[in-house]
Amino acid sequence: MITRRKTIKRTVGRPPKSRPADAGTRAAILGAARRVFARRGVDGTSVREVADAAGVNNAMIYYHFRDKTGLYRAVLADSFTTLDRIWEHPIFSGNATVRRKIEKYIEEFIRFEHANEDLRRLLSIEFASCSRNCKWLADTFCSHGYEKLSTILTQGMKSGELKKFDPAVALSCLIGMIVHSFIMQPVAELITGKNLDLSIKRFGKFATGLFFDGLGLNPGTKAKGKK
Repeated sequence: MITRRKTIKRTVGRPPKSRPADAGTRAAILGAARRVFARRGVDGTSVREVADAAGVNNAMIYYHFRDKTGLYRAVLADSFTTLDRIWEHPIFSGNATVRRKIEKYIEEFIRFEHANEDLRRLLSIEFASCSRNCKWLADTFCSHGYEKLSTILTQGMKSGELKKFDPAVALSCLIGMIVHSFIMQPVAELITGKNLDLSIKRFGKFATGLFFDGLGLNPGTKAKGKK
């Protein structure tokens, strides 16, 4: 069952004046904050550290953002707004199969993971602590993508393209498979002694196949090389 997403105002921090210099300073602060938060977490980071990393004084932080929480949430909002653009692709409003739509989402999510290593580290800290920011993040951003994906899977079950299952469990597995593959990449490479190919094309194809088909052979099917 899909619950309706609460309407939550997404504006984070105090909106700066529209002068180009202000916009540039705000972007620099967001970039610096993202890097520092990813290393130390929001609780372990001071406003002074962010100001130093951005090359501004504390007053500029408070000019653009209400406080450290406002700054932190602006960093998350900036990143997740980019992720949300996945849904602008025409495939999601067209008549493509459920498999093709999920495959496209997987490809774009992998692309996002490649471009957002700092965010992945930041979210690892956030989800481990499960603070009040985690609830805000779930309500404000994550629920939107969940509803979109859940609707696609539910339509697939209704049309007969997919068997019956709990979308919540399926989507946790799908997102977890992608995110944790990136988190585990350094360890996996140390264990195996070779590079782990998480490219959009190769990993995307593997993840799609694993999600829809699994790894097991159908009963009676012999693996290559087996008699």
